[in-house]
Amino acid sequence: MLENIFYLPENLDVPPIKINEFVRIYNIMYPNFNINKFNDCLIKFELDNEKNCKKKITDFSNGQQKKIMIAVGLACQTRILLMDEPTNGLDIPSKTIFRQLIAEAIDENKIFIISTHQVRDLENIIDPVIIIEKNQVLLNNSISEITQKLLFVQQSEVSENTIYSEQTIGGYLCVNNNLNGEESKINIEILFNAVMKNKEFFKQNFLK
Repeated sequence: MLENIFYLPENLDVPPIKINEFVRIYNIMYPNFNINKFNDCLIKFELDNEKNCKKKITDFSNGQQKKIMIAVGLACQTRILLMDEPTNGLDIPSKTIFRQLIAEAIDENKIFIISTHQVRDLENIIDPVIIIEKNQVLLNNSISEITQKLLFVQQSEVSENTIYSEQTIGGYLCVNNNLNGEESKINIEILFNAVMKNKEFFKQNFLK
């Protein structure tokens, strides 16, 4: 069972060994470990130079350690990949690379469960969106199902179709009923707040 699950915690406890030694150990525990995938991740994270190969993992910065462990997690090619706050400690370019790597790795035979407070880092790759409060599911729908029913817009005033709004410098960020089938990009932070403020509406209109 364990060879099909990889868990990446938020707070890492890495061993004081070199990257290649660490990979050699994981090759044994995870039979589907793909060294080419691992090396590809290091290249994209710009950690593949000769100097880095000679360093112990504990000598890297926290952000670099996170990149190494993300590379390990993806290279293990487990059926279930659990990640707790994977983008914490990553700079903006690294977050972009992380999203690309996740998108490349996703297929129908794998389950990626990502727990994060940085939803804007991941909203382009999350599907479906599941919102849970106190063991109660408030929303469990795909992005397409949500945007078919809801419109995410910025407007100067709140309208009668607005379900939830937040005031900004340029007006209001609104979640509206999508009455005319318009297209919009989901804003998961605003969606989350809308769900928490309008639980009964979402239960009635989204939960099957």
